[in-house]
Amino acid sequence: MKERRSRDHVVQTPTALTEAKVYEEHSLKELRNAGYRITMPRVQVIRALADTSKALSAYAIHEKIISGGGKIDVVSVYRILATLQEVGLIHHIGVVDGYFPCRMAECAGRRSEVMVCEQTGDVMELKLPSAIVEAIEKQAVEHGFEASTIKVEITGTIVSKR
Repeated sequence: MKERRSRDHVVQTPTALTEAKVYEEHSLKELRNAGYRITMPRVQVIRALADTSKALSAYAIHEKIISGGGKIDVVSVYRILATLQEVGLIHHIGVVDGYFPCRMAECAGRRSEVMVCEQTGDVMELKLPSAIVEAIEKQAVEHGFEASTIKVEITGTIVSKR
């Protein structure tokens, strides 16, 4: 944050959007582009996911919204999650049965790699290397299959932060 001084006090001005805000704005833009209306429940779910470092269940998302003063039911959360997944804005992470924001624009939820720490539950989203995508697609074709989605989920333990 940069500081701008006025006569009596210091005013904070942001120098860059936070990662959560960038995700929120990108998600709303992509929903509009896909022909969806921007509703308060959709915004609430996007905001609940935007700042998380862990995959959240639909119930955890619901609880986060309710505890923040929002109003939404669990069925609506599930419906919104289905829409966000269809548009490619979230990952469904099967190993923890949770949802995590897809912050990598080029994957659109269709070509993704995530690592989940078994101790903390933290999720790290990675770019799936093209060599791996090509190898998987080649193998699929050899077996008479055309892959529309390739998701790699890795569980383990964070041993060092880079």
